[in-house]
Amino acid sequence: MTTKVRTLLTVAVISGACTIASAAYGETAAAGMNGKASDTCAGVPAKARALGLLAYRENIVSVAPLNEFRYAGKAKYLRTEGVVIKLRATPEISVPWLELVNSCHVAMSGSERLAGNDSAMDPFILPGTTVVAAEVYAGFVLSVRGANHDAVQEILQRSYALVSTPGGVKTASLETR
Repeated sequence: MTTKVRTLLTVAVISGACTIASAAYGETAAAGMNGKASDTCAGVPAKARALGLLAYRENIVSVAPLNEFRYAGKAKYLRTEGVVIKLRATPEISVPWLELVNSCHVAMSGSERLAGNDSAMDPFILPGTTVVAAEVYAGFVLSVRGANHDAVQEILQRSYALVSTPGGVKTASLETR
């Protein structure tokens, strides 16, 4: 068998595998587009579906800006990309659980199935927002990033409102522990 024939056979096998994979992905994407929030929300209680990560509001320990260094040529500057929310550890919470609750809540709010929820104060459902959960020594850290400067400012405002009482006095420490 010549090198040319082997190359053609390899290309044919790879393109066939890509076609099968893209067909499978297209079916998955179409299922998600049809509003299958129920698939995403399997096993999530009604309260967590409606409130999302706000269901664990009483576990919030602190809120702080998520700052990262950026470069403009040789100049280095600090830029706020979002917010870091620290949660106290409890037996029913884990990183996969936090991610599942957030995915479910975003899917429910995207399909407009939530009636009367507190979306005006929810920093997790703004368009283009990404939430990454990580486990730390005595709890969890949620890194919430905005898509642009305006979204970051809105995330910061909503996140600080989560830990403040109506009078404006903070109920949780803003210091890093």
